[in-house]
Amino acid sequence: MAKPKSPKKTSAKSAPADTAEETPQPLVLTAAEQDLLERSLKLLVNIQTAPFSARARREGYTADEHREGWRLLRLASGEAKPLEHLFDEVANGGVVEGAERLRLLQDVDTFENTWFPRTRVVIRRVVPRDRREAFEAAFFKNLEQQPLGPAVIVSVRTFLSRLDGLSQSNDADAKEVRKTLVKRGLTEEKLKDVRDMLGKLEVGGGPLPQRKVPVAELAKAHKAQREGLDDLRDWFNDWATTFRQVFGVKAQLKLGLTTAKRSSTDKKEEDASEAEELGDDEESSDEEETGGEEDTGDEEELSEEDEELDDDE
Repeated sequence: MAKPKSPKKTSAKSAPADTAEETPQPLVLTAAEQDLLERSLKLLVNIQTAPFSARARREGYTADEHREGWRLLRLASGEAKPLEHLFDEVANGGVVEGAERLRLLQDVDTFENTWFPRTRVVIRRVVPRDRREAFEAAFFKNLEQQPLGPAVIVSVRTFLSRLDGLSQSNDADAKEVRKTLVKRGLTEEKLKDVRDMLGKLEVGGGPLPQRKVPVAELAKAHKAQREGLDDLRDWFNDWATTFRQVFGVKAQLKLGLTTAKRSSTDKKEEDASEAEELGDDEESSDEEETGGEEDTGDEEELSEEDEELDDDE
């Protein structure tokens, strides 16, 4: 009987933490998700036009499929999200604040990724060979680069403290390392900018404003939007795979099924740009004359994106 009691006590103690973790974070769309929304919208709008609608119907693209695409797009974009939800998100560190916080974290992470490895090589370049290993080990003791996230605040704050230690040290090698880093661009002005960013990230605490929307309701809405994004991705990939097999490259550009990839030469860049700007009349003419076969001249300049859209795109 002793064994069943232990799990009950553990779960009871952890209940408050679990409840806190259930508070939904504002849903900020990634660049790949924004691209999915834009390309899906392009497909839904342009597939209705005369050059493409008849061919799409022959491939099984029904009115119901079209309505489903619009439904998923609205759900994935958060179009139906009540205004009260948006007010609540902003008041409790929502979309605007969340985006700003992410930007600051990215800037701090970039600083970390730039100056941690540079400092290592400067130490190995400046400090005499007989003590450089010990010097490096001491400077970076319990200090490693962190993945993008809150942990970079601690690692960069520690790094700044170690730099202060170099400046204040009576050790000649420490002063030389700091002097060299300044020459490379790690100036006091640069460090002040980083400290300001850390300060903004660390500001907080105190009571949050009273929530007007229940946490469970917000969590349900966020879950629905996230599932909408996943379902929209599947819907888009389904029809993109089908339509790439029947429409030429210029039609694919118009429908958002592929994008023009710029080449290294100026001439090819201009050609790709022209292909992106083709109008309806030009595409309609091409469709009617070729009977849907791909224009080989365009294929030489443009490359199809046959890979499916996914989270890591």
